[in-house]
Amino acid sequence: MPDFLISYQSLIVSVVITVVLLALAIALFKIFEQVWLFYKQSLYKKAIKWTVLELRIPREVLKTPKAMEQFFINLHSLKNEPGNFLEKYTDGEVTLWWSLEIASLGGKIHFYIRTPKKHRKMFEAGMHAQYPNIEIIETEDYLNKLPSSTKEFYESNENIFGSEFNLGKKDFYPIITYDHFFNQPAKLDDQKQVIVDPLSALIEVLAGIHKEENVFIQILIAPLNDDWKNEGRDFVNKKLGKEEKKKGGFNQIIYEWTKNFLWAPTEYPVWSEPKEPAKKEPANISDYEAMKEIENKLSKHGFESLIRFLYIAPNSIYSTNFARKGILGAFNQYASSLNFFKNNPLVETRTRWIYSPHVFVKQRVEARKQRLLYNFKNRLFPEKLSFGKFMTSHIFDFNNKSKTSVFVTSELATIYHIPAEQVLTSPHIERAESKKMGPPAGLSIFEEE
Repeated sequence: MPDFLISYQSLIVSVVITVVLLALAIALFKIFEQVWLFYKQSLYKKAIKWTVLELRIPREVLKTPKAMEQFFINLHSLKNEPGNFLEKYTDGEVTLWWSLEIASLGGKIHFYIRTPKKHRKMFEAGMHAQYPNIEIIETEDYLNKLPSSTKEFYESNENIFGSEFNLGKKDFYPIITYDHFFNQPAKLDDQKQVIVDPLSALIEVLAGIHKEENVFIQILIAPLNDDWKNEGRDFVNKKLGKEEKKKGGFNQIIYEWTKNFLWAPTEYPVWSEPKEPAKKEPANISDYEAMKEIENKLSKHGFESLIRFLYIAPNSIYSTNFARKGILGAFNQYASSLNFFKNNPLVETRTRWIYSPHVFVKQRVEARKQRLLYNFKNRLFPEKLSFGKFMTSHIFDFNNKSKTSVFVTSELATIYHIPAEQVLTSPHIERAESKKMGPPAGLSIFEEE
């Protein structure tokens, strides 16, 4: 074989080996990065100190959920995220989150919020600013009383059921918000505008359970930056014919070259000027209204959110129909033509052999129950790291099924707020026994790190 062919083959082999080694090095670096981040983030989460606060509702609540929206706007300002290399890779910092909770203990309704302890005073100040008469009590975590394993429930002759709810369509599509539940007469004060509290349906369902049943609802929220809005803005611009005019191609290259090196024309040459695209009009007036609703959602602060529920009952009265249909039905009073809530069947604690992978049905259900119970007690968001999902998976339940949605402040205020006095089931709500004065002036709101 000629020497030049041997040299050519050697060069190809060397290039291939170099590319393979480079790809392997990149893959190993990515794996190491995932392992390291999972380790550091786990330590950061473990070091967070939490406190559970019970909200004792005043007997007279005359404010609309708009007050709660303002509270969530203030809460969003507490957003944290790793801002540099050290905070991300050395501290393992992650965005802190809150858990908004409604618990029905045998039909008696309680409202709780779990907050990072360092934000407790700011949380209380923000809540008192909107609801001066509310009573906020630090309490022992009521979920600590629940067994840690499904086996303990079975030994007590009880069973559990649960699932998670997500938005049925993309995050930028809004649900119905509280302002649709309130009339707005021109000469009436806000305090007189209440027709029906949007929480009424859910509280009615939770209050109607048997005294031996318990239902717990969690709404996990973590503040987001505005990146989630990009897809929605592109969608609206496309629908309304506002796409940005893009210059390009060979003519653009020639124009830029001549502009920079030969002369500087005051306007784009006629011979290369792109034609103005025809404006795309929405099909009808309802499209304009839909775009206005979407733009309204995009104008507000967003939270990454996850709704999950847990139902516990003795075997003698255990019924999944109540949990599946009653709770989801109550949430879907907020459904609109644009978006709605749907159950996530991949985390629901039941399945059948007809669903993939068709085998080990009982084992898969048991793994789902144990994961839901663990996530519920620890108020955990889904793992974001691929390595984290792998490390927290079970042979019968890979940890990649949970999905989050984005709710803005008005949507959160609709599904979780201080119930107004018009709620028909108010006797079932744990309320403050007496009217409380507001917090003292000059109250410190900053907690030591």
